[in-house]
Amino acid sequence: MSKLPQVKGDRLVSALGKEGWYVDRTRGSHVIMKHEGKLDTKIIIPIHRKPVKPGTLSNILKKAELSAEEIKKLL
Repeated sequence: MSKLPQVKGDRLVSALGKEGWYVDRTRGSHVIMKHEGKLDTKIIIPIHRKPVKPGTLSNILKKAELSAEEIKKLL
């Protein structure tokens, strides 16, 4: 498995948008995203000044069914 990139939440939101994910709503400093093809799946992305933590990013990518290589290409 490739090393996960360091990425801030706002860039991650735009990268996932290229894969068909859309912003459903915002709650505080977190964005909730959904996908038309995966109605029962939602992804919560923290929007902070610091990059998303590796464990959190790993869980986001699992839910989005993307690899580290694929997300690097989208960024």
